[in-house]
Amino acid sequence: MNLKDTIRIQKRAFQPFIKRRSVMAKKKRRRSDTKKITKEALILRYMRESRHLSMRKAAKVIGISEAKINHSENGRRDLKPDYILKVVVALGYSYQDFLDFLNDKKDVPEHTLSECIEILKRLTPDKLKTVRTILESF
Repeated sequence: MNLKDTIRIQKRAFQPFIKRRSVMAKKKRRRSDTKKITKEALILRYMRESRHLSMRKAAKVIGISEAKINHSENGRRDLKPDYILKVVVALGYSYQDFLDFLNDKKDVPEHTLSECIEILKRLTPDKLKTVRTILESF
């Protein structure tokens, strides 16, 4: 066996790996690969939940897929104004209501709760005990 034959055999052995690697390198990054939960997404979730609708029921009411709602609310999809308007109107709100929530003219209880939970996650165990004591006093 000469050197050329040895190289050819080794290339064949690594061929599947090389193909996989090139496919992975070419994979286009999609928006759904990353999470970026925006205030708009939290408001849409609050609006849906305030109507006591599951994602599945909301999808039927709005006329879109359940996955689209899921991705929108969980920050895996960019929210375009026409999509927001469609969802807001289908849920029985006005676009002005949405803007009021967005500009903090109306308070979104779910947004406040999620902010508090994020703060609690960052606290040390000692500080968490202190916060618990304070909350129990209410």
